[in-house]
Amino acid sequence: MTTTVVAGEREVPRAQFVAGGRNEGPRPLAGLRGGRYARKSAYRGKSTRRGYSVREQLDASQGDADRLGVNIVEDFVDDDRSASRFRDREREEFERMIEWIKTGKLDIVLAWGSSRLQRDLDIYTRLRNTCAQHGVLWCYGGKVYDLSNKDDRFRTGLDALIGEREVDELRDNVKRTLRANAVTGRPHGISAYGYRRVYDPRTGAFVREEQDPDKASVVLEICTRVANAEPYRTIARSLQTRGIAAPALRWSKGMVTRLSLEKPEKPEHEALWRETVERLGQGEEPLSIARSYNERDEPLIAAVWHGATVKDIAMDVRYTGARTHHGQVTNETAWPQIVPPHIHATCVALDKAKKSNRSNSRPGVAKYLLSSIMCCSECLHPVVSDPTEYGLNYQCKTPGKDGAKGYHVSGKQTPIDDYVLGELFGWLSSPAFVEAYTEGDRELQERIANAQAEAELLMSRLEEFRDKAAEGGLSADSLAAMEARLLPKIKKAEAEAKALRAPELVADLAGASRQEIEKAWEGLQVAQKRVIIESLFTITLHPVGKGRHSRAGVPISSYVTVEKKLLHPTVLGTEQLAEAA
Repeated sequence: MTTTVVAGEREVPRAQFVAGGRNEGPRPLAGLRGGRYARKSAYRGKSTRRGYSVREQLDASQGDADRLGVNIVEDFVDDDRSASRFRDREREEFERMIEWIKTGKLDIVLAWGSSRLQRDLDIYTRLRNTCAQHGVLWCYGGKVYDLSNKDDRFRTGLDALIGEREVDELRDNVKRTLRANAVTGRPHGISAYGYRRVYDPRTGAFVREEQDPDKASVVLEICTRVANAEPYRTIARSLQTRGIAAPALRWSKGMVTRLSLEKPEKPEHEALWRETVERLGQGEEPLSIARSYNERDEPLIAAVWHGATVKDIAMDVRYTGARTHHGQVTNETAWPQIVPPHIHATCVALDKAKKSNRSNSRPGVAKYLLSSIMCCSECLHPVVSDPTEYGLNYQCKTPGKDGAKGYHVSGKQTPIDDYVLGELFGWLSSPAFVEAYTEGDRELQERIANAQAEAELLMSRLEEFRDKAAEGGLSADSLAAMEARLLPKIKKAEAEAKALRAPELVADLAGASRQEIEKAWEGLQVAQKRVIIESLFTITLHPVGKGRHSRAGVPISSYVTVEKKLLHPTVLGTEQLAEAA
């Protein structure tokens, strides 16, 4: 027979009492207001398990509550949140639970284990003191603790110490594994868009990272188009229009809203669209719907392409086959290559050129052919397009002395554009240029481009080491050793690659007749035309003289200088170099 004690006017099993602190005697538990807390750190891509762990924890806490006679009045769930001191996001629900404790809404907190509540001694101390101050009990692992009792404080403190040490030990082990995997080329995290992983069907062990044929072709198309100077947003719109599925990890509230606004074209997606419209019509929040779709592992049919996504893919060195660790390449051939190194280097170089444009223009949306490309001969600043009552002009806008308004040079836009294009088409169809970019020399051109890519990647790596040394993370001796190893390689690569890096489509134009080049030119976007011109020419606008624009017979060549940028000396012979100059 179970021994009972009296709590108020009713008999309660002795198991439903907990020892009180400060000689207060036993405290009854039946009828206390309880709050269940559950937390899961991360899922590491296992979307089908999302939310499962916290549901198990809540169920276990409910079992404890039923056994103790506690009434659950609120749940606090921090899904996908860490409790260690290395966390990168705060636990919103944990903070809300603290407020409930402070405002007297809870009598006991129930959790699956100590580590669910905290894995940081500072947080433990804060929670312990708050509960002790407001007389709130803990229950985890099926045991009840009174934080005003010295023995319970000691026991829970030990559990907190063990939990924090487990985190530190796990972190050290993970860091060692990551460093080893980085060197051997073993992938980490989710696969990049365009790749997929192969596992042994019997053991489940990782076998290799391989190309996903459909997605890899999209990656190569994106990088090639970026290397051809197409704007990111233009490429994104093109992919979206063609119905190519955009990369996404999980449903978001924006995707839910987007799906509700337009009925999908594919019949198999209509049911999900109808469900979305109905649930939103009933007042359910988009975020709640997104979470349920993630739990059900619904296809990500409402993901869209953005310019930022296109840029991220074009700038990602992993598509050259390289494995990175903390932004540094640790293995050059970790998995199959999707994008040739020279195309990746061109993408990176064009993006840097956009950021460093002196006129602060936006190359992807520029309307005029030579604005910010042609420079003023007097101040060397780029000229801009200037509408006047007589038509569009190119004009230098540099202020005069003491801030006075004025300009150094000006010229009518249309005749200057025509003159520069004439020079360009003549150069592209010339024997010297054709010799540099004919099909027979493609192998040499690729070798030169790869050497350029190698020089840039090595220099980038050296700069990272220098930054690390400046922050105190690398000793002076280690930095000197890195420089001694990398600088000779950089100089060798640069010596081999003093060639102009032009967009990929320049090579496609080489070998064509002037008429074919002019026809192909009409099909290019303004951004692409501008990059080709800037890659091949240095253009300068000189003062014309007052009134000379209005007089016929003044040759444009007298005030517009077009200089050809020299090509690689191993491609062009001495005579061709002279002709190019």
